[in-house]
Amino acid sequence: MLPIIFQTKYFTIHSLWLFLVIALIAGVITFIKLGLKNGLKLQFLTENTFLILIASIVGARIFAIILNWNTFFYEYSQTTFLQIFKIWDKGLSFWGAAAFGITTLYLLCRKNDQNFLKWLDSLIPAFLVGLSVAAIGTFLDGRWYGNETSLPWGVNFESPSIKYTVPIHPTQIYIMLYSAVIATIAIVIKDHKFFEPAGKLATLSIAAFSFLNFLQEFLRGDDVTMVFGVRFSQIISLLALILSLTFYFVYYNKKAEEIRTKTPKIKKRTF
Repeated sequence: MLPIIFQTKYFTIHSLWLFLVIALIAGVITFIKLGLKNGLKLQFLTENTFLILIASIVGARIFAIILNWNTFFYEYSQTTFLQIFKIWDKGLSFWGAAAFGITTLYLLCRKNDQNFLKWLDSLIPAFLVGLSVAAIGTFLDGRWYGNETSLPWGVNFESPSIKYTVPIHPTQIYIMLYSAVIATIAIVIKDHKFFEPAGKLATLSIAAFSFLNFLQEFLRGDDVTMVFGVRFSQIISLLALILSLTFYFVYYNKKAEEIRTKTPKIKKRTF
């Protein structure tokens, strides 16, 4: 663990916040570059990127509170209520950031007559790039940690906030790896004709990430809100997987059928 990168009498640089800043920068740069390559309007992009980021941060905080309700509200008082606004305590959730970021993008696209699915093809890979960078910060800070393991790459964290004193799964590294792999593949193959019409790339990327995150939740050791003995964050992963696959098969099968019906049939020539 390395929760503090640098410290002086006047200021402290925390590893988690440092990598979150780097993640935001990397995500925004990726978002802008993909948006331009996809022929999207630069003005819409520059005017709304900051708003999407703010919405993502707010969502990340709200979901973190829901996922760790007992930690935030160990008692109901003015003190615990005010605690929800102290985002510097590092309580943030990826799923909240994704949900609020995507919803904000959808509303902005509707307001400005933009193709939401086309923008989503740029946003999702950028989100995953940012997440892969942020996961490094969570590893150094000891958050999102795993449960015990006998595998050779198990790691030890010396921190009173971590309940294990034996080697545990470096689940933060797992998140970093599969997020980076999905983002890289999405960026490399985004121009393939298979991913037409717009939105296919984003939908499949969400499904792939949700599936891997669902499996990874079995290896998590940190405490979160449980629903019928199941981690709430794992339920969210499963719902995201089901919804993304349902949307993919229903929406794109409908689109394919529309294309087939509009394609004029070629009459066979008889001799």
